[in-house]
Amino acid sequence: MKRLIFAVALALLVLGACPAGAGANSGPTDPVQQQALIDEIRAQLGSNLADAMAAQKELRKSLEENAAQQQVVQAQIADAEAKIAALEVQIADSQRLEALTTRRIDAERGQLRQLARAIYAQPGSVLVVVGQAQSLGDLLTRISDLNAAGARAAELKSSLARDLTVLDAERQKQQAARDEQVKQRDQLASELAQLRNLQAQQEKSVNELETKIAETQTEMVLLSRQSTQLAQQVADWLQSQQDAIIAAAMQAVWTQVQLWAQSNNVGNIAASPGHSTKYRFIWPEPQATISQPFGPSHLGLEPPYGAFAHFHTGIDLVEPMGSPVYAADDGVVALVGSSTQGYGKYVVIAHSGGLDTLYGHLSATLVSVGQTVSQSQPIGLEGSTGNSTGAHLHFELRINQKPVDPTPYLPPGAPSAFKG
Repeated sequence: MKRLIFAVALALLVLGACPAGAGANSGPTDPVQQQALIDEIRAQLGSNLADAMAAQKELRKSLEENAAQQQVVQAQIADAEAKIAALEVQIADSQRLEALTTRRIDAERGQLRQLARAIYAQPGSVLVVVGQAQSLGDLLTRISDLNAAGARAAELKSSLARDLTVLDAERQKQQAARDEQVKQRDQLASELAQLRNLQAQQEKSVNELETKIAETQTEMVLLSRQSTQLAQQVADWLQSQQDAIIAAAMQAVWTQVQLWAQSNNVGNIAASPGHSTKYRFIWPEPQATISQPFGPSHLGLEPPYGAFAHFHTGIDLVEPMGSPVYAADDGVVALVGSSTQGYGKYVVIAHSGGLDTLYGHLSATLVSVGQTVSQSQPIGLEGSTGNSTGAHLHFELRINQKPVDPTPYLPPGAPSAFKG
């Protein structure tokens, strides 16, 4: 599943068929300019085709990994169901023993009641037993036997009551274990359903990609015969494709984070030594300048989000290439990945309270999935990978999967090493 990030994005490489027929758009009339435009479009088509074929390969690997993970989850479900069945047998046995013990207690209680009623109804009978003693020693023995019989009956009842308490506690323990196994089984079943849904999406993407690869190959063959106007339409189409690829690549990352979170509960993370006592985050690059803020953008490089044609889902920080990038808060590494589009090389850290931070366009990553990191710990190096025009860090914060401006969580003012 880790390979899905770019594979699914590129599976959406061509979201619609290339426009058929010439439109009203005008293009260069000079043959040299026209040929240059066609050559440029052919190069872009070739690049897209190469990316699509690479995506096809990645998708198939992702499908294999998905199938393998489904087998693991199915085996875990079978193991949980076997444990549930065994615990249900133990619970049934405990219930039978409890019922038997309860009946024995009731029987002993009944016998004691009968003895008490007999003594009350015929108190002389006890005196007769005592009066039949042949000697003082015999009298003491008879009295002792009567006392011992009463004591044994009382002890037996107490012993059975203790046994019943132990059996009840054991049954409750078994019931709790069964309930936990049922909970785990249900969680695994939910995870399996998500894997199967993901598999269906991947298979659909593979099928669509097969068609679009053929369309792209056909377009490359026909390109030399097309008019300048149609060639310009193809150029516009490619630009819209590029926007969709970037958006899909970025969304695929957060889909992966969501899947990771469903099977990994971060919970409450205790603050690490030296953690800021005043601010939730620190600046991930303390000596940086902000090159682009969070929010709607006029830059065509930024993909669409919500109602906006172009939206920057984080803030961009600039330091020299290779500068260390620090974890903004304590957390657990949820994802480490790389793609030729979108975020490039990136790290995603899950924090307490449903917060996730992403560090994109890195030249190198320094952590691995599942690793616990502390605030200020280096997690990567600044780079210019993915959809980037120069060395910078894309720092993004999402709360419950929605991008929010991270600056209110950071020390105020320009980036600094201040913690507070």
